Amino acid sequence: MTEHRNNNDSLLGFIPRKGKGLIVFIAILVVVFSFGMIVSGGRGGESANTAANHEHSQAEAQAASSEPTTWTCSMHPQIKLSEPGKCPICFMDLIPLESDNSGDLGPRQLKMSETAKKLALIQTTPVRRAFAESEIRMNGRIAYDEAEVSYITAWVPGRLDKMFVDFTGETVQKGEHMVHIYSPELISAQEELLQAKQSVERLNNGSSVLKSTASLTLQSAREKLRLYGLTEGQIKDIEESEVVLEQVKLKSPVSGVVVEKNAKEGMYVKTGTQIYTIADLSSIWVLFDAYETDLPWLKVGQNVVFTSPSFPGKEFNAEITFIDPVINPQSRTARVRTEVDNPKGLLKPDMFVSGTIMSVLDREGNVINDRLADSESEAPLVIPASAPLLTGKRAVVYIELSDGDKPVFEGREVELGPRAGDLYVVKSGLSEGEMVVTNGAFKIDSELQIQARPSMMFVEGGGGSPAHQHGQQSPISRPSSGQKEPEAVTLDPETLQALTPVYAHYFDVQMALASDELDKATEAYSGLKKSVKNVDMGLFKDHAHMKWIKYSGQMIADAEAGIEAENIEESRDAFYGLSNVIIEMQETFGHASDQDYFLTFCPMARDNQGAYWLQTVDTVYNSFYGAMMLRCGEIKEKLSPNMEKTN
Repeated sequence: MTEHRNNNDSLLGFIPRKGKGLIVFIAILVVVFSFGMIVSGGRGGESANTAANHEHSQAEAQAASSEPTTWTCSMHPQIKLSEPGKCPICFMDLIPLESDNSGDLGPRQLKMSETAKKLALIQTTPVRRAFAESEIRMNGRIAYDEAEVSYITAWVPGRLDKMFVDFTGETVQKGEHMVHIYSPELISAQEELLQAKQSVERLNNGSSVLKSTASLTLQSAREKLRLYGLTEGQIKDIEESEVVLEQVKLKSPVSGVVVEKNAKEGMYVKTGTQIYTIADLSSIWVLFDAYETDLPWLKVGQNVVFTSPSFPGKEFNAEITFIDPVINPQSRTARVRTEVDNPKGLLKPDMFVSGTIMSVLDREGNVINDRLADSESEAPLVIPASAPLLTGKRAVVYIELSDGDKPVFEGREVELGPRAGDLYVVKSGLSEGEMVVTNGAFKIDSELQIQARPSMMFVEGGGGSPAHQHGQQSPISRPSSGQKEPEAVTLDPETLQALTPVYAHYFDVQMALASDELDKATEAYSGLKKSVKNVDMGLFKDHAHMKWIKYSGQMIADAEAGIEAENIEESRDAFYGLSNVIIEMQETFGHASDQDYFLTFCPMARDNQGAYWLQTVDTVYNSFYGAMMLRCGEIKEKLSPNMEKTN
């Protein structure tokens, strides 16, 4: 206590008691106090501002949170709920649907911030006019020009005594001797000529009638020899020498290459027998095979540049002279014929070649001459090949519109022409200068699908595929309202009870597939097959008998398919057919079990075609997806037992 008092006294000792020291001390205290007030006041103002800002932010957050949040399904955008939960169709978790304040936008428009545009990597390109050029490549081979092929044939029947060309490939000149033929008929014709000549000479001083007749006979004999292949000079030599030729000499009618030798020396031939085939290779054909998709780019008169492996680096030019109007059904190609001069004989028949054609299209999609490509008015509209989203017969592109500080993208259907390399010709739907999305279009389309608005897949919007629309029926599994329902047949209790094991094994298959257990499903298929065969066919009378024959045959076939299934997908394919039969049998005969059956439908099964099946509980157990989407689907109908039915 004493020590504490002493300390206080020592501190008070520093305070002046009087005079100037006291005044200075008081002034220091005032300054310090004033500075402290200034500092305290500044911090208080800052705190006040911070508190005000905090209150303002809270007010904004409360205002934002006061707006109701809409929850939707990423697989079924038509589902829109005010609270989070599960999708009533596929039982996936719902996601919040963000509000984009797009009340002033059209149904196919999407507003996006610049930041979102950059994150989506969206790129645009202006629609422009340009000539669509496409490089068409074709493979082909060298062939003879059919107009330059000649044949040496026997004009008279006889024996080939001498053949001057012994092998194919030999070059011959026009008028060159090719073969000597010994022909008895030719000898007789020469003798007739000589006799006719002698008759004319004997009757030189006779009556005019006889002289005329003899002259006609002489002319006929000469014509006969000419038709046998003798030239005028040969006939004249026979008349002057009065010597019968035992052989006739056949000469080559053209210059060319012997490409076929169809006879041998010493053979007997008939009139018209081909002995040699000669082809003039100074002009040849090049036959190309063009795929049917390339035919719009081809036209008679176009130039083809082709090369051959036999002459590396050397290019040849040919002109299209004919395009075959018939497609080869095996290769799906059409024959394109070109002609080319071959004065040096470099190109040989059956050489393989590769050709290239540069084709240019006008705005109507017609192939035009390269010289016309200088006219800007003929140029069609073109867009990059990455711009359109193709779905069947439709093509959708997205156009960027200017809307203040945020870009707006609008979907538009267009009519496309042929594709030319990296470009598509646009026939309608776009205007020159519009900015078309070339990268990121699918992301824009996906956002519109999520918002259940018109998109690539759905013109009217609604999201999801038609099969995803809950409540729609499969076009192949169940008859719609416009189709005829199966005619019900009343069975006696004993017959109806005989079907119970069949239903029981079917439900074993159903639950096994819902549990993704292939082995159990295969075992259940075996049991179902046996139970169907164990049903006494004699229990069914009249019309019911014919129905049972139909159902039993189909169920056994589907059960065998399930037994032979190597994987669960094949097993589910068999279950699909089996379910259709079981459902129709239930509608026709009913069931005798003391429990209800439930007709269940999944719109997403079998690649969105949808599928029905029966089960014994009112909770969905999806046999087509198993654990992956066990609760996907809905109960369509409760089927009560009909034991009360009697004949």
